[in-house]
Amino acid sequence: MSHDERGHEKEPIILTSGRRMAKGLAIVAITLAVGAAIAVPFFHDFYKNPPPVTQIRKPTTAPSAQPAAEAGTTTISILQGASAQGNPDFSSDDKPQVPLGNKIVWQNQDTIPHTATSGSDPKDPQMGKMFDTCIISGGEKSKAIELKDVKEGDSINYFCSIHPYMTSKITITAKEQGGAAGGTSGGTAAAGVTLSILEGASVQGSPAFDPDPLKAKVGDTIHVVNKDTIPHTVTSGSNNKPDGNFDTSVILAGKSAEIKLDKVKAGEVDYFCSIHPYMTGKITVE
Repeated sequence: MSHDERGHEKEPIILTSGRRMAKGLAIVAITLAVGAAIAVPFFHDFYKNPPPVTQIRKPTTAPSAQPAAEAGTTTISILQGASAQGNPDFSSDDKPQVPLGNKIVWQNQDTIPHTATSGSDPKDPQMGKMFDTCIISGGEKSKAIELKDVKEGDSINYFCSIHPYMTSKITITAKEQGGAAGGTSGGTAAAGVTLSILEGASVQGSPAFDPDPLKAKVGDTIHVVNKDTIPHTVTSGSNNKPDGNFDTSVILAGKSAEIKLDKVKAGEVDYFCSIHPYMTGKITVE
């Protein structure tokens, strides 16, 4: 042990060799390289899915069990947890009543898809013939379903085609005061007859209008409903050439318009969609 000039022991100084230093740096470099080889390929996932954090949220008002419905529409809820067999499934189970002329909308409050399909079960030969919402994703609602050829007192069974143990029924009751006689949401149906632009009508070769041909009288008002998901028109004429008798202008998806047959003569009247000219139909005017 060495001593300083006053006789105190000196602290030992530990030195390392260049070889040891190189080894240490090599280990650090290898460790970083391995980490990079693991992290780089998954960097996008790390960035896209960051680790969960705690977030303070303001309290919100709990949603009501039954969503508000538009005039002329009855809303039925598919309840949260409905897919668990034995749980309550449809909000209409305690009071399954739909006024005559009302449309029906099913609101899926569950987190997984469901349907509302007419019939008692998948083996019912009448399954889906009266109505079928198709798949309603969690948190979404169905299109408005219009019940045809029903009368007060009728009872209609339906179920979920994905979970057939989810069953319910609706009973047709007296028409609401001021409701829509023809089942038109939000008001009284226009006088005359109704012409529907069918869902999928823009796909060339698909049925476009219902009924086709439509029967009417000179001077009638025709209520046109666009049941498709894109805009259309109903324009009198043929071969993409309007003749000026009537034109609804553009009808947006889910909306309606009216045409009046006050300029036509008795006989067959051709019409088409000016946006999709291959969509054509006829009106037989008496």
